[in-house]
Amino acid sequence: MNIVIIGMGEVGKHIASVLLEEEHDVVIIDQDAAALAAAEDAFDALVLQGHAASASILHQANVRSADLVCAVTDNDEINMLAALSAKQLGARRVIARVSSAVYYPDDRGLVSDMFGGIDLVVNPKVLVAVELHKLVRSASAVAVEDFADNRIEMVQLHVLEKAGPVGKPLRDLKLPENTLIAAIEREGQLIVPSGSHAIQAGDEVLCVGRIEQIPAIEKLFERERRRFIHKVVIVGGSEIGVHLAKALVTDGIKVIMIERDRARCFQLKEQLSDTVTVLNADATDMHLLEEEGVERADAFIAASDADEVNLMTALLAKQAGARRTLALVHKPAYAAVCERLGVDATLSPRLTMARQVLKYVRAGEVLSIRPVLDGRGEFLEFMATKDARITAGPIMKVNFPRGANICAVVGQRGAYVPRGMDTIQPGDRVVVFTTPRQRPAVERMFRRPTMLG
Repeated sequence: MNIVIIGMGEVGKHIASVLLEEEHDVVIIDQDAAALAAAEDAFDALVLQGHAASASILHQANVRSADLVCAVTDNDEINMLAALSAKQLGARRVIARVSSAVYYPDDRGLVSDMFGGIDLVVNPKVLVAVELHKLVRSASAVAVEDFADNRIEMVQLHVLEKAGPVGKPLRDLKLPENTLIAAIEREGQLIVPSGSHAIQAGDEVLCVGRIEQIPAIEKLFERERRRFIHKVVIVGGSEIGVHLAKALVTDGIKVIMIERDRARCFQLKEQLSDTVTVLNADATDMHLLEEEGVERADAFIAASDADEVNLMTALLAKQAGARRTLALVHKPAYAAVCERLGVDATLSPRLTMARQVLKYVRAGEVLSIRPVLDGRGEFLEFMATKDARITAGPIMKVNFPRGANICAVVGQRGAYVPRGMDTIQPGDRVVVFTTPRQRPAVERMFRRPTMLG
């Protein structure tokens, strides 16, 4: 694909790295000479310096032949103008990163066909708030993803040293019905397991199944979620913090929000309901955390705009006894630091934005794509078509690629985890775990054969 990326901030750099790794042709545009120099050193891509909405620059980037243009600078208006200009010049699809809430009619953080020309407008901050909400609901998971209209769920669980499955081959595990271990991360290595692979302490396991069965698999790994989440502490009155607080209040959860800026606290009181307690205080003050009973919090979420504050407050909360700590990170290096120091999970707007871009890159071949484990693995959701190889017979006989797992199927039988003798029918929705390297082989299984003559 020919793809143009406008803006070389953290979001743009991450998207560029993912797309170039997949061997797409990428052109990069930015006004900042230093950012472009860094991009030129890091990436094998054409770089252009200039205003993103300049017709001259867009012509030089050959947007008329672009399959996708992603405008992801820090300026909403520039992104929208650049996207509209690219569309008018002939770009097939355009995506704009827009953070201001005034452009969104609801709380989903996504708008399609804006102004009759922008195919997708994305607010990564709102989407991160949605992801944080999922993690709070599933208190034992490092990550949570939903598929097939929320009928299938994936949770990433850390394996404790004394957990029951440790040392047992997968074939000997008594997994709950309609669940599957799709992948294992071990010491930085990704494993797409077979029945002979054994679980080890310290592994990260990606478990998939019918959404109502996920609590049972969490219990198997002794990571059982609480029946109710009662209290959540949020640090930072950012847009992400506000959206998250509103979602948690809707669930009937008590929310305490800590914000250092006094003027911002008054704004928060106007935006949030009376059920949210807003404190004008410094969340890096250990005495404050103790006074507010952080040790009784079911989740502590560091969601300020500063990575350093989020890292420090999450660690202090962990030390104070918070049951679960989550941190928002903008710089890639901080995610690894947080994990090494014991923060339970991190989320990043750049990865959230990248997911939406990748979905459009794969449009027409898959229904959705969800990168996991920093892009080393991914979940793809397909619609099985008539005459595709995947529908030719039982799964065990269609020569499905190694290094990939069929995790779930949703069709006339309902939602289920298939076995070797099951046959996928045309029209079924199929969730597959694979790696970027194996994805082309998986995609071929779901395509109609080319008609000749």
